[in-house]
Amino acid sequence: MRFDDRCTTIAGMTKNSRPRDSAGSPVAILAPYGPDNTRATKLVVSIFRRPGDRNPLATRIWTTEAADVRSDPTISPEVAAFVSSYGVKRTVNADRIVGCPHEEGIDYPMGRSCSQCPFWAGIDRFTHEPIAVPVPSMSAEDVLSTLTEDPPNEFEAALTSADAHREALVDRLLEALERGLADPSGASTQTASLFSYALYLLAKWREPRAYPYVVRWLSLAEEEPFEIAGDIVTQDGARILAAVCDGNLEPIKALVLDRQADEWGRSAGVGALMLLAAWAEVPRAPVIDWFLWLAREGLEREPSAVWDSLAADSADVEALEVFPELRRAYDRELIDAQFMRRTELDAAEARPRGETVRQTRERHPPIDDVAAATAWWDRLSRDADDKSEGLVYDDDVGNADVSEYGAVAEPYRAPPKVGRNEPCPCGSGKKYKKCCGQ
Repeated sequence: MRFDDRCTTIAGMTKNSRPRDSAGSPVAILAPYGPDNTRATKLVVSIFRRPGDRNPLATRIWTTEAADVRSDPTISPEVAAFVSSYGVKRTVNADRIVGCPHEEGIDYPMGRSCSQCPFWAGIDRFTHEPIAVPVPSMSAEDVLSTLTEDPPNEFEAALTSADAHREALVDRLLEALERGLADPSGASTQTASLFSYALYLLAKWREPRAYPYVVRWLSLAEEEPFEIAGDIVTQDGARILAAVCDGNLEPIKALVLDRQADEWGRSAGVGALMLLAAWAEVPRAPVIDWFLWLAREGLEREPSAVWDSLAADSADVEALEVFPELRRAYDRELIDAQFMRRTELDAAEARPRGETVRQTRERHPPIDDVAAATAWWDRLSRDADDKSEGLVYDDDVGNADVSEYGAVAEPYRAPPKVGRNEPCPCGSGKKYKKCCGQ
């Protein structure tokens, strides 16, 4: 479990924390971790230049299985010497064990519970109390109805209630995916709305039964994935696909190689493999080996979004073995230098090993909050101050159809004013989808 700001908050309530003393001196934060809330096997000591800083000057970790790390007679003097070497005048000690000693995304997959420390599953690591399950304000049927119509002021309550009705909703949401896939181009706005919410909810729940449906969606022919789910393809397609993967990577590999599929759907497949490796869902080495095969011979020798994703995702997962082939691809203009500069490969090589992967995990974590994950959707709201003014639109959606509930009928799948395959109006000479439409 990683140290975070809440440790400082809890530790700040302990007796030996006196903020007014030595305010300008370095401060040491001591955070113990253990397999349960009775025995600490790991101690993380971080030195900060001053209280409130986010980035430590230095961090050291001590581990032991022989005793409680907080009272180990060999570790205590080492901790004291480390703290003293930085001139620390004040230490802040967490007053309790603050979670599992294993690191999410390294020792166990992101968004999962640690299999080695079952005690912490469903337990708040700071209060040591069971994590409360929100009381639903809607029935399962009301959730489905609301997410189908998508009124702007009710979707958050529906999403909160959905978690409480997960068992009853999974099959219904899988059916919603099937309905959308049956006619992606002709789907109604209601079908598209529920289809889109189903993608996110099933991804949040890490539902493997959704895996074949998501692969089918991203394998649709050109433009069809967008017609049913809009820019979700490029915004979160990779995260959704990675979240529902059942461990068998072959369907994703087949998607990446499917030249009949939309190139952005194929790109999402590359991104999903990268995320599965970054999240520690699958071993990293086989993913990198396959990326290397793609760069050497697996991908067609013509520019595409798939090449662009291969470059970006190889950098994000520190697939350094692939970089020489990617540089050759840049020389052959297979990778769009406007999408990603080749110097980004140099920057990734120069960073300390593991740093880029850590940043990738932070930027692209598993979906755990659907309302937050869909905040980029254009949604319509009513002006509470002046009902006579009617409807208030976000950004440039003034021409969108409006439902009887006052919601944009399909805000997140409204097509661009320029066709994705038409020349980009910026004058670059590229297709819109390869330029300003990315």
